Amino acid sequence: MNSNYIYKNNTKRLTVALVGNPNSGKTTLFNALTGSNQKVGNWPGVTVEQKKGVCTIDPSLLIVDTPGCYSLQPFTPEEQVTADFLRSGPDAILNVVDSTNLERSLLLTTQLAELNIPLTVALNMQDEAQAKGIEVDAASLKGQFGCEFVPISAAKGQNLPQLVEQVVHSTRQGAPKLHYNSTEERYRHIDGAVGKSTTRKRRDAALADKIDAIVLNKWLALPIFVLTMMAVFALSVGGIGGWLTDCINKLTPLLQQALRGAPLCSGNPRLASLLCDGVVGGVMSVVSFVPQIAILFGCIALLEGCGYMSRIAFVTDKLLHGLGLSGRSFVCMVLGCGCTVPAIASTRTVKNAAEREATVTLAPFVPCSAKLAVIAYFTSYVFDGNVLFAVSFYFACVIAIAVGGLTLKLLRRDKQAESLFFMELPPYRLPRAKNVLRQMWQRCKAFLTKAGTVILAASVLLWTLTHLDFSFGWVGIEQSMLADMGRAISPLFAPLGFDDRGCGWQLTVATLCGLAARETVISTLQILLPQGVGAAVSPLGAYTFVLFNLLSVPCVAACGASFAEQGGCKKGLRSAAFQFAMAYVLSLAVYVVGSLFVR
Repeated sequence: MNSNYIYKNNTKRLTVALVGNPNSGKTTLFNALTGSNQKVGNWPGVTVEQKKGVCTIDPSLLIVDTPGCYSLQPFTPEEQVTADFLRSGPDAILNVVDSTNLERSLLLTTQLAELNIPLTVALNMQDEAQAKGIEVDAASLKGQFGCEFVPISAAKGQNLPQLVEQVVHSTRQGAPKLHYNSTEERYRHIDGAVGKSTTRKRRDAALADKIDAIVLNKWLALPIFVLTMMAVFALSVGGIGGWLTDCINKLTPLLQQALRGAPLCSGNPRLASLLCDGVVGGVMSVVSFVPQIAILFGCIALLEGCGYMSRIAFVTDKLLHGLGLSGRSFVCMVLGCGCTVPAIASTRTVKNAAEREATVTLAPFVPCSAKLAVIAYFTSYVFDGNVLFAVSFYFACVIAIAVGGLTLKLLRRDKQAESLFFMELPPYRLPRAKNVLRQMWQRCKAFLTKAGTVILAASVLLWTLTHLDFSFGWVGIEQSMLADMGRAISPLFAPLGFDDRGCGWQLTVATLCGLAARETVISTLQILLPQGVGAAVSPLGAYTFVLFNLLSVPCVAACGASFAEQGGCKKGLRSAAFQFAMAYVLSLAVYVVGSLFVR
């Protein structure tokens, strides 16, 4: 049996369903109870699958984090997941409600109370409620709903042991006895309960409304977003992130020099070349960009945590509607800034099938952390660290999404009704440093894991292929089997400017290696272009090379996710073909137009 379900003495753990509205702090509570590192976000759809974890306070409890929902009458696929799981009969339900907005939260509570399952309600965000002058009488709510209400703050870890104790107690006490004959009766009960149990000492100034009047303004919203992202890149790529990358790059030749002088390598030049050029050079060329990635995703975590990214999803909904997409598609694409795989997986929250397929196809156009490393590498070594070039790649990707979305909309044969997108704008909050640092660590950890596995293996393989010919004799790079394979394929990419300085086969090989993981593009070029990419590639050729790699078929893992979410190879291959065609056509257009101005 799965050890997650066994506690001790062959006793089955109690399964507790964690249920709540989006933005109620449900996933934050899950992390606090289980010590897990699940992503915390401010919009529906962050939790698209059930997440499980053993409670650290009481290991006899298995906590299941279900997708956020407003009602047990499913409207979206993630709400259907929650409703189906509750019908399977967990041992208890832990309902998370927002103490600052009980009227909205308690509708779900009334539905949960009718399921005949032991129920405990966590009155979350007590710290925010107190700051707003809101007082909630938990005892009064218990008397009106027949279950325990426990005031907590998941973000600050307040009162969690008492909450867990009440969950265990509820399994012995039994389920609440509530039943409503009509929807009107349900809402009358909620209004009466809130009126009797809640007092508001003061009214807050509508600061959030004043901020929203600016950041949601139809003329100012997008320029503000552009300036915000430019500031993020200036800090991560051209600021302290670039400085830290330079510091790490200075360590690489020192490590190589020390390794060449070691007894293991001093008498064996081939082994020295493998370890110094293949392993250290290839891996460190990727690792050096960890600071930039950490700072970038720290900034994005701040924007998510404060509630700004949800507002951008709201703003972009109208723009995306003309492309056959919605703000929910934007939410999926924002996740792609971290990794394309979860971005594609989150598209299951898109209800409309045609829109979902289009989102799966277009989500890889968003530069993930691996592609960011490629952007940073070329910005640093070809474009002299000019942040405008880094930002321009993101605008190019936005244009690709717009052109691709419009193209897919025109190509659709089935005219399905376009889905409606609605979301609750979360309150502005000061993000917790712990959550921001956790997301930064998760991204850096994933990046370093690749460097120590996929990229290490790829670097060794590339070094071998660049030193052997097809008869397995030791040769120079120009006569190697990798060079021969690259020359055979490079004519396909010559119109894109890959060969404008005679290094077409090297760029072609790097592009092919990038299918394993985009970071290997850097390590490949580090091995194949020892003179440095800045000397070997023209700025225009470098720009089209980066653009093609940003837009073309994503890595193998992302392709697998695309095939899985679209239910088979046919649609997956169609998406891959579309991505390759878009990347080729747009890169060709940039090179042709650029050639008119750059000689």
